[in-house]
Amino acid sequence: MGTPAAYDDEALATFFADLGLALGAGDLEDLSERFDLPALHADQSASTVVTSPEQVLELHRARAVAERAAEAVAAVPELGAVDEAGWGLLWVAVRWSYRDELAAERASEDVRYLLRRGRATFAVCVVAPVD
Repeated sequence: MGTPAAYDDEALATFFADLGLALGAGDLEDLSERFDLPALHADQSASTVVTSPEQVLELHRARAVAERAAEAVAAVPELGAVDEAGWGLLWVAVRWSYRDELAAERASEDVRYLLRRGRATFAVCVVAPVD
């Protein structure tokens, strides 16, 4: 076994920008393509096995920050640290900025994602909001 190929920063940024669009639009088909289901959503109160795109969207909307961002029209990702976690796996820190129609930030949250690298894209395996 050799070392994994380095990930592409631009492809990673595009993946999260597209994920933000899918979450904001409630696009279940797009979400199903971006998550490696079943996946895991783990926060300080519970761990939930996620088995459907509807559940991904439901968990995203249920988080407290989503309630504070009710008037937001866009979810803008700001990528932080990226740590390679073994062959084909990445831990990625993302700060989500929820913006209104004037591009003013209404709320934000920090989330860590465990991604599996594929041939042309990434897939979410674990979502872990950071408080």
